Amino acid sequence: MKAIFHYDAGPRLKARFTSLAAEGFEIAPCPEEDDGRFTALLPDTEVLLHILKPVTAAVIERAPRLRFIQKIGVGVNTIDLAAARVRGIAVANMPGTNTPAVAETTVLLMLAALRNLPGLDRACRAGQGWAVGAGLQERVGELRGRTVGLVGAGMVPRALVPILQGFGAHLLYWSPHDHPELGIPRRDLPELLAEADIVSLHLPWCPRPSG
Repeated sequence: MKAIFHYDAGPRLKARFTSLAAEGFEIAPCPEEDDGRFTALLPDTEVLLHILKPVTAAVIERAPRLRFIQKIGVGVNTIDLAAARVRGIAVANMPGTNTPAVAETTVLLMLAALRNLPGLDRACRAGQGWAVGAGLQERVGELRGRTVGLVGAGMVPRALVPILQGFGAHLLYWSPHDHPELGIPRRDLPELLAEADIVSLHLPWCPRPSG
């Protein structure tokens, strides 16, 4: 079986791919920006391990042996499902696979903003140490006691609820539907925006139609 891993791969992942050759799996890493290599690999490819770069109808057309597209992630909005269906190509995703990473990164960004981490980092790298002006303590803060508004009620917000509660934050959420299982108050979006110290967006990206 020949597959493309359509993303750059580090040494450990490449070694893992090589080890699978003995089991009949030939997996070729291909950075997303290397269109020439991708085009050359497509005609013999049976499986596409897809990350981010859209799998368009044109891509599918250039892969006559393609039988399966595996999204290494959650959404399948970057895959032309209609074109895959016409060809009888199976498509799968991995629900929840990146939920912990996204939730942890969300908390990381909240803390970085509250503690003015970018500014302090720049000052330290410039040899200024803590000499960043008077009132530093008034320009930084903690999650404890803050009101965090979660926009969306999917897997990432659900993972964030216990983490943020552990920090002592007050939580609100908005969603088109009630989710009492979250155990936090629901607000209309304008109310959430007015009440929250921090707003965290967790919604599918839907580009606005042109024209």
